[in-house]
Amino acid sequence: MSEAKLGAKERIVREALNLFAKKGFTETSVREIAEAVGIRASSLYSHFESKASILDYLLDDYKQYVNSQRPLARCWKRLTQNATAEDIMACLTLYFPEGEADYYRKMVVMLFQEQCRNETVREFMTKDMILWYEKYITDILNRLVEVGALCPSMDIAFWASLYANINYSSMARYVLGIGEEEPDFKGKRMEDMKRTLYETIFRLHGIRT
Repeated sequence: MSEAKLGAKERIVREALNLFAKKGFTETSVREIAEAVGIRASSLYSHFESKASILDYLLDDYKQYVNSQRPLARCWKRLTQNATAEDIMACLTLYFPEGEADYYRKMVVMLFQEQCRNETVREFMTKDMILWYEKYITDILNRLVEVGALCPSMDIAFWASLYANINYSSMARYVLGIGEEEPDFKGKRMEDMKRTLYETIFRLHGIRT
């Protein structure tokens, strides 16, 4: 969305996120946010009662984005007896809204910076990211057991936890600038690692194999 189309509240949110991603939540002051927006601090308080409330708004926005993009519903039909690793990956792919990729990438940077020093962010990372993904892959694997693609005896909790940790590692590597985001990267991509995980699940627990 262009700056010209943003309302005052949205400009505050985006400038705050820019600063949180660059400096950190603790190091950023309300005055700095207001100056970045081009308003007085008193005007900022007419939209948000505190800096913490801006953070709450950002976290809620990210949660709504992930839930709205939860692709399991639209790819459920791919989870059949003949499902493959590609079908699982299709169910786990999140798409940034057009023109909003940078906004959500800054969100990830901010989350990883603050997770060890901000209780609100730490709780969000635990419940709404790591455990959310564990529940999500659990739903997918349970579905594949139901349709006869995977063995009922497989340890779904183990594989769900393993995927959630690989996904967390993938996001951390992005924040650190390691791996496939670099133009000259020639190693194994995290997406390839995830694909290998799903292929291993089918190889070890697939009924057709």
